[in-house]
Amino acid sequence: MMMSKMTHKSQTAVVNAHTHLEDSWLEGVRPQTSQPFPLWLKRHTRRGRLLKAQPEAERKQQARIEQEIKKMQAGGTTHVGDVTQTGLSIEPLLLSGLSGVVYIEVIGLEEGVGEFMFQRAVQMLDTFRPHERHGMRVGLTAHAPYSLPPSTFELIRDFCLKEDVPLCIHVAEHPAENELLRHGRGALWDLPIQLGGQTRPHVPGRTSIHYLHELGMLDTRPLLIHMVHVSDKELDLVAQSGAKIVHCPRSNALLQAGRMPLEKMIARDIPVALGTNSLSSSPSLDVREEAAYAHELHQGVVDGSHIDKMLQNRDFFT
Repeated sequence: MMMSKMTHKSQTAVVNAHTHLEDSWLEGVRPQTSQPFPLWLKRHTRRGRLLKAQPEAERKQQARIEQEIKKMQAGGTTHVGDVTQTGLSIEPLLLSGLSGVVYIEVIGLEEGVGEFMFQRAVQMLDTFRPHERHGMRVGLTAHAPYSLPPSTFELIRDFCLKEDVPLCIHVAEHPAENELLRHGRGALWDLPIQLGGQTRPHVPGRTSIHYLHELGMLDTRPLLIHMVHVSDKELDLVAQSGAKIVHCPRSNALLQAGRMPLEKMIARDIPVALGTNSLSSSPSLDVREEAAYAHELHQGVVDGSHIDKMLQNRDFFT
């Protein structure tokens, strides 16, 4: 594989622990005013399908990825946790000089799809792990508790534990997630069918973190994204596991997800960093703006020094 070199000049080091760089060309689905997460997810999926059908779609998507990497670097970002389903952000990130992890996403409820996506992701890992550099690693994403069957979670768990591969999971982002997982109902329960699928999500009868704990996913010490709707007992499980958490407050607000109980995570010494999520649900990938919003959101509940530490924790991915 031929890999050319990209260079950058950094300012004050900041960490953006969760992005979807490949979704930058989907900024048109970002709501102008807040809307429920399930509605946004439906719009996001449909818009993505339309864009991918356009001429030169991959080239256009790649160009936006590279553009946003340069913008983040110009703003002082030195560490990033990016999620990619296409794999298009992997090589640019490995070449950028940034540190962190680029996570290859596994998603799919239909029979055989989750396993296919897992095998595809492993092939990408085999291709790119020999090219890891500058502290940038390649890992996996198990998309969410409602978007994969238990069998695929188990494949991912076993592989990550055996191969020491970093893992992240989107979890407990919106109330509809726990409604689905506990009761098999609600907006996320119907969404796969509305998008043309034939298989609804698995219903374990318990909330997100309890379900992941039962599957053994917490044994991988994953990076848990969002973590808004979690109980005290679930946070205890996360603290005991050694997992870390990413807070995306602007995306949470725009998608009516709610306020993360950050103060409870701090009380348990759970490592937390800030992430911008994607331009499809956040106004920018400037994590300093995310920090400013977090200061306002948690004012009077969380000491501002904790948020500053979240912004500048360069050891977050180690």
